[in-house]
Amino acid sequence: MIEQITKRKNLLQAMYQVQKNHGSAGVDDMPVTKLSELLAIDREELTTEVKSGKYLPQPILGVEIPKGNGKMRLLGIPTVSDRLLQQAVLQVINARFEFEFTPTIVLVLGLTRTCTRQY
Repeated sequence: MIEQITKRKNLLQAMYQVQKNHGSAGVDDMPVTKLSELLAIDREELTTEVKSGKYLPQPILGVEIPKGNGKMRLLGIPTVSDRLLQQAVLQVINARFEFEFTPTIVLVLGLTRTCTRQY
């Protein structure tokens, strides 16, 4: 699965999705607009670290945002490179498991979600 995650095509697709989502810079202070430059320069190093198990996610940036009830909640903002890898993993996992499971939503005194296996 690691090979699929680190494929160039998957990383580019992940980059486009992260850029499309916009989002704020994490502790690395890197905006998502610089992600293509990061991939062009550091893609080989990034994929090597992931494949060898040496990649470590960076700390998240904690930002307090207001809730509807007037209180505040803590929002964790990952670095751009961590978001890229999270998206790359999500794409591979979704492609694998969405094929096997079909969600069925049933409304009976509330919302229940069940999954049925396709054979």
